[in-house]
Amino acid sequence: MAHGQGRWLGFGRLHDMGGAELYAGNTAEMWASLAPWSQVTSSAAPGLVVVDIPAQRATRVILRRPLAAGTGRIRALMRRAGERGRVVVEDSFGGLALPAGGGITVDRYPLMIRPPAAIEPLPGPDPGGAGAAGNRADVRVVRAADREALAQAERVIVDGFPRRALQPFRPERMLPPLVLTIPGWQTWLAYRDGEPAAACCTFDDGAALGINWLATLPQHRSHGLGRAVMQAALSTFTQRPAVLVATQAGEPLYSSLGFRTVTEAAWYRSPGPGNSAPTGRPEPGAVR
Repeated sequence: MAHGQGRWLGFGRLHDMGGAELYAGNTAEMWASLAPWSQVTSSAAPGLVVVDIPAQRATRVILRRPLAAGTGRIRALMRRAGERGRVVVEDSFGGLALPAGGGITVDRYPLMIRPPAAIEPLPGPDPGGAGAAGNRADVRVVRAADREALAQAERVIVDGFPRRALQPFRPERMLPPLVLTIPGWQTWLAYRDGEPAAACCTFDDGAALGINWLATLPQHRSHGLGRAVMQAALSTFTQRPAVLVATQAGEPLYSSLGFRTVTEAAWYRSPGPGNSAPTGRPEPGAVR
């Protein structure tokens, strides 16, 4: 698909906003909701959100509209922020065309949307409760409601994705306990045979449900846990569109759940001082 904001192709007129706008707005609101753990700084251009994440020694620059700033301004922001640590520029619209080189790498990923719709619920009690929920007796999906479950989910995501910049794992560098109190934030955790096995986070900003960091630990893969977590998350938010950026490995699962690619997002990364540039194709979750 050509770069651009990606209207609801094939879905009819479901929302006045384009898919890329929904995603960009959701991720900007998600990071801003974590203040004071995260710090939103004033930017030099409207439509540009700069978020410092001290716990990760990282900065995110989020374009909330197409070409919110030129390449020169973005490079200057990356250079200044790069003195403190890792930098990611997230262009949901795919039109920035910032050249790679000089320590900057670029990767492109499908941005996918699912229209508001019911989804087949998981058998068993509400996953927000303490009872079993899953398509087999050995699988239980819950919403993390306390620090212990949140730390278990955080470890699954850091080691299952993996989020290499946050390894070795230390709790609260990715998911501070603050997320347990923020309206719209939910962390989903699947247990298999009683062990934490798969997880993801969702954020409802009132316009869309953003789905982030779906991960399964290697020893628990190929048992349908990613699908179970996604079904649990989507079944509780059927009234809004859902948005995500997909890895190549995850795209078939998302397509089978009703997601469709509407545009291609571009993520630009700079490793920061003392860090080597990523090798291979890095995953979106490493910077979300």
